[in-house]
Amino acid sequence: MWGLGVLIPLLGAGALQVSQDPGEVQVTAGDGVALGCQVLAAEPWDLLRLEWVQDTGRGVLCAARLRPTVPAPPAPCAPRLRLAWHPPRATLSLRQARGDDAGRYLCRVTLEIPQHSTATGNGTLLRVTPADGTHQAGLAWGLAGALGGTALLLGLALIGHRRWRRSSDTGIYLNVLPRSAQTPKKPLPPPTVTENSLYQGGLQRAQGPPAAPRP
Repeated sequence: MWGLGVLIPLLGAGALQVSQDPGEVQVTAGDGVALGCQVLAAEPWDLLRLEWVQDTGRGVLCAARLRPTVPAPPAPCAPRLRLAWHPPRATLSLRQARGDDAGRYLCRVTLEIPQHSTATGNGTLLRVTPADGTHQAGLAWGLAGALGGTALLLGLALIGHRRWRRSSDTGIYLNVLPRSAQTPKKPLPPPTVTENSLYQGGLQRAQGPPAAPRP
């Protein structure tokens, strides 16, 4: 004959169920992830206690008492963890996943009112892959490509500006002609009467007094 301690869990096995989906999640270190579980109860209830545990022996990561129809604001739990309740689904959010966060996460529910029963989900396996060099190299190549394209555009603009200045300066020098070539020489004006008289008088003085006429 079964004892009472064995009979009660069997009777309440179908009254409360916890479903976790998907069964496995993979993220890159540094990214965030959300793990969800859904509470299924065969009978109405008033209060339950929901806990998230990890199978690596860390104990309870997050716990909260919840009502069946009242959404609860995100509750702070362990560092980088938050629990949100949107009936009948509970979500555990993890910020900036690290390598030591990997493992199986279990959602455990305990009905407190009106009857006491407990159910645990099938678990969600979290895998955290390191941010390898390929991912970082892709980001570096993308950044280098953007910088290289900008530098190329600046270089082409500088070369074009220099050529434009050189062609502009050459055009200016070609258009500038010597003053002698631009303005024709004007002929000298003929000497005036006064200048002729002065010239002849000076010439006569240089030659001496005129000779006396012969008888």
